[in-house]
Amino acid sequence: MKKTFLTIGLILSIQAHAQKDNSCNNLAASTCSSLGASDGTAVGTVKDSSASFTEKLKTGTFPAVQKAFIKKISSLPVDESARTAIIAKLNGVKFSTSCEDLSASLDPSLWPNSFYSPTENTFYLCKAKPGMSEFAVAKMISEELSAMVNPCGIDNIIRLPKEKTQAQSESAYPVKGVISCLRSEKSVGAKRNEASSFQDAGFCMNDQVTRAFTDWMTTEVVTDYISTKYKDLSQSQWRQGVANAYRDECAYGRMDDGFADDPDFTSRINGIVGANPDLRKKIGCYGSSTYLYCDAANPDAMAKAVGAPKAAAPGSKGIPMSAPANSKGGVE
Repeated sequence: MKKTFLTIGLILSIQAHAQKDNSCNNLAASTCSSLGASDGTAVGTVKDSSASFTEKLKTGTFPAVQKAFIKKISSLPVDESARTAIIAKLNGVKFSTSCEDLSASLDPSLWPNSFYSPTENTFYLCKAKPGMSEFAVAKMISEELSAMVNPCGIDNIIRLPKEKTQAQSESAYPVKGVISCLRSEKSVGAKRNEASSFQDAGFCMNDQVTRAFTDWMTTEVVTDYISTKYKDLSQSQWRQGVANAYRDECAYGRMDDGFADDPDFTSRINGIVGANPDLRKKIGCYGSSTYLYCDAANPDAMAKAVGAPKAAAPGSKGIPMSAPANSKGGVE
């Protein structure tokens, strides 16, 4: 009898381990098959009034995620002049829930939603609900802040000469080496539609690397933010949190009739989100991802991993090099 129970226990243990490994290799599938449930995080409670919830977002969650975002930018080997300009822009971002104009033009199924207005330098969070998962809220904030500094949005902060070729523009991007890494088939394999010239479209159209960078930066920031604020979350709560943040995107697929500006959802989640080593540990995936993690803190290592030319060091073109700034950031 003891042997029987021991054998059954061993089988169940092996099955559980196999399921765990499978979900680690295909985080997109486990995310899309999960049900909505609490992940141990929340902004306010479901009983909060709209005014109370908005105040918690404005004075709590938003500036805290903003600060985490600035901390990440400060940790990267970016040219000092570029870092200063980026952090100044980020520090000036305002928060708003005044989405009345937008609410008339979007399908209600898209709520809650968010967007960033570059002309107003304002982050808008629309129809968010009290008690929402902080994974989901932090992801929405980080995505919009990432849109400011991704290869398309950076032009609103640091203007690059339009006559540059694609290769020159990629080399000049402040976060060195990350574009080449995200383009690699070892990573997400972000493509560019060569049907349009780079001089006409830049990184803002017909180029998947813009969305790929946004996903990469968002994962970096949200992982750091949740890890700092919620130190005792279990692996299952982390998995549920990732699912709560991305489940609504599961229906987004690649266009059947042509090129899509976003890599497909499965590639984004498995190749970028699920490749982050800190996040993998949090969700109980201790083995390496089958996708390359783009470690922007080590551009030379990234370049070597993808067979790209060694990234130019910050300051190599006359801009002084400096250690990453220790910026406190955030809205006071």
